[in-house]
Amino acid sequence: WLCHGRTILVSTARVVELLNNENKSVLVHCSDGWDRTAQTVALAELLLDPFYRTIEGLIVLIEKEWLQFGHQFALRVGHDKGTMGNYKEGQRSPIFFEFLDCVFQLMNIYPKVFEWNETLLISIIEELY
Repeated sequence: WLCHGRTILVSTARVVELLNNENKSVLVHCSDGWDRTAQTVALAELLLDPFYRTIEGLIVLIEKEWLQFGHQFALRVGHDKGTMGNYKEGQRSPIFFEFLDCVFQLMNIYPKVFEWNETLLISIIEELY
């Protein structure tokens, strides 16, 4: 788990460095475009734009980079197995939870820049289940 989180944060740091320090454009795309892409882009936006560190901003960020982008929550979390024609146990993966864990790690590193605390993150996780 920690190795995955580190990899996500390292890739996010590189995106932020390229955009913010080197004024370069970036294209982020993981192997299938669904999972690591949303994690990396959403975390980069969280670091680069203080709006996303507000409660409203976090809601907008999740809506934009996870819901509108089409993250496969039901498939990754494993909800509603009986009605999902494409449900496969092997497709379950804690992608969104990894994202929230990375957000939590950033909150620990930069405790004064976020408008929310871990209670909001826990509430989001509880609502997903």
